[in-house]
Amino acid sequence: MRKFLMIVLLLFTAVACDDLLPAIDSPPIVDSGSGDWYQIYFTNPTCPPENQRQGGLDEIIAADLLEAQLQVDMAAFDFDAPPMVDALIALKNRGVTVRVVTDTDHADQSSINRLRRNGISVVEDKRGAFMHNKFIVIDGRYIWTGSTNFTTNDIYCYNNNLVRIDSAHLAANYRAEMDEMYNDRKFGPTSPVATPNDQLTIGGVRVENYFASETKVAPIIGRLVSQAQNDIKFMAFSFTHEDIGEAMIERAQQGVNVQGVFETTGSQTEFSYYGDMLGERLPNLQVRQDGNPRLMHHKVIIIDGKTTIFGSFNFTGNANNNNDENVLIVHDPTFASYFLAEFEAVWNEAKQ
Repeated sequence: MRKFLMIVLLLFTAVACDDLLPAIDSPPIVDSGSGDWYQIYFTNPTCPPENQRQGGLDEIIAADLLEAQLQVDMAAFDFDAPPMVDALIALKNRGVTVRVVTDTDHADQSSINRLRRNGISVVEDKRGAFMHNKFIVIDGRYIWTGSTNFTTNDIYCYNNNLVRIDSAHLAANYRAEMDEMYNDRKFGPTSPVATPNDQLTIGGVRVENYFASETKVAPIIGRLVSQAQNDIKFMAFSFTHEDIGEAMIERAQQGVNVQGVFETTGSQTEFSYYGDMLGERLPNLQVRQDGNPRLMHHKVIIIDGKTTIFGSFNFTGNANNNNDENVLIVHDPTFASYFLAEFEAVWNEAKQ
């Protein structure tokens, strides 16, 4: 199996960091850190017995959490990783502000109850639709986000990605979303569109940041897909949305190479685009079911080797119209190259 992978890209130019916890509406939208501005992590889904789950991403995140000085915000669809639970409790005992939002479906698990017993207030969405985010903001500067739920299964058994980003202005977006959920109890399509910096530059790289379902993200992704000139590669836990699926098929019909890996379980529904894409019978449109006997949980599209779309957002109507989700779009070939390497590994393990 592939080894646990961490990739770090250094900034081409280093400038002074912004102050911690800036005002949410503070300009400018050009942001960078004084050293590394992102680290990309992919899980190694060997799924050892629970008492042998050590050395994974949960421990890396916990160590980063323990560096917090002022405030930690966590939006977690599902959360049971013991090192992270321990870290949040330690922060609370040290006087660091800790805010947690979770989905109602997972609000009664023992990890959440343990947080509450230790004085950490946990807000749940109390809706049928999902609070599906998986993000952390540390001291108004560092963001963790991606496809990974903060659970031992997601970290040790499922194919997932998670990216740590150093950017105060991007962090302001996630803080604004957290404020809507934690303070205002606003979820899903009833949330205001209040992202202060949805278009920004970090370390010379153009980044877009959107939150569903107050913003309709599927049409944005569909438009980007429709602009592909050479190739599209994707990994999809669930893929049913027409705006994205039809755009990919149209590009393939026009000669663009399209390759995709579907999570097997999700691909077996009548609404999945797996069957539609197989039915096209185009040599340049190739799709496979994943090879992980548990779950392939990525939600990633890479366009022309330079634009990477990732986050919590499954390519579905519920994600677009009902859930709470976040998406990042990074326009940079170096950033994309690491996701392409993960794609190739997942593709090679998939069922042919």
